Order: sequence, then C-alpha cells, then structure tokens
Amino acid sequence: MSSAKGKLVLILGLQRTGTTLLASMLGGHSEVNMLFESVGSDTTRLIGKKISANKLLVYRQIRLTQRASKLGHLINRIVNLDFNIKNKHHRKRPYPTSKLSIKDYEKLGCKFIIIERDEKSSIDSMMSRAKQSFVEAKNEYDKGTLILTKVKALDSHTISFLDLVNNTEITLKNICEFLEIDFEKRMLEGPKYNFVYPNEKVIRKTS
Repeated sequence: MSSAKGKLVLILGLQRTGTTLLASMLGGHSEVNMLFESVGSDTTRLIGKKISANKLLVYRQIRLTQRASKLGHLINRIVNLDFNIKNKHHRKRPYPTSKLSIKDYEKLGCKFIIIERDEKSSIDSMMSRAKQSFVEAKNEYDKGTLILTKVKALDSHTISFLDLVNNTEITLKNICEFLEIDFEKRMLEGPKYNFVYPNEKVIRKTS
C-alpha cells in the first residue's frame, strides 16, 4: 500500500464494549484518519496520513466472510418491524450491514485492533442501553465472540475494555507500538470527542 494512502486499520468489538471510546482515542492521533462505523469502502480511499482507520461492530455490522446485500437489508428491517422509522435501533441483526467482510479487509493488508469486555457486563449493557432481550444479547455476544476468536489469528492486537479505562496510557502505547506510530498525549483527550458518550476524562470501571 502506498504511503499516500497509509496503513489500513480496523477496530473490532461487540456493541457496548468500548469500541467508540477506543476509536475516539486513536482518532486523536495526528497521523490517523478515523471513520466511525463506515459500512462502505470509504476507509480505502482516505489519504494524507499514516493510518486510515475505521471501527465496526462484530456480527452486528461486519462478519468474517458474509457481506451486506439488498436482501439482507430488507430482512433486517422486516424482523425489526422497521418501516421507514427514523433511527430505529435493530435489536436483531440476521445479516451484516458492511459491504466489506473481515476477510475483504484482510486481503487489503489491514491490521485489526480487537477490544473485549466480559460477558456479563456486555450483555447487561446491551439489555439496558440497546433494549435487547437476554436471548438477543446473548446470541449476539456468542456469535460475535466466535468471530473475534478467528480474527485473533490474523494481524491483530487485542485489548480489554478494563485495561483501556483503568490503564489507559500504557494500553494506548501498546496499540501505537503495534501500529508502528509514536504515542501522543493528545490521544488521552479522546473521551471529550466521543460524540456518543462524551466525557472530560476516562471513567474508571471495575467491570
């Protein structure tokens, strides 16, 4: 890949596991172009910085080999009773929404950053924030975790949600080493630019 386009990086994790926080931190680096859940191929067209990055939710948005399709989009809407309802959250996601699969990203020479959170906290948050039933959240957690296990065999680096919020600087430094870029203090200001859940600083957690 040419220096003009930069290295391709994809942040992967289940919903409610810290992917947005991590993306806001990595996106604070001066040499990173960061997209937020782009389900197209925009990441491959970014220029001007060392890293072209995106973040996607495993299973919900992206799968290992399966790509989005018009039929899949229609089925997603039908099972969620989504009839042109603006910003309706899909509690079930039979089909992915990303036009590129994880294997497609791999073929493009992508590096993967995986963020994980314990099962109970993830499922509890899916139920409380995403309003999923236990069965829906458990199904998504199990299938997403299986995909992440396979991604770990690729060119990947795995962190935990707890390490990101409780050992933030060292965790970010390890990510920078994996990406072969220098750590920048400005990355620690990422929570301010987390437009989904903005905070002045990282909120430490025990689970």
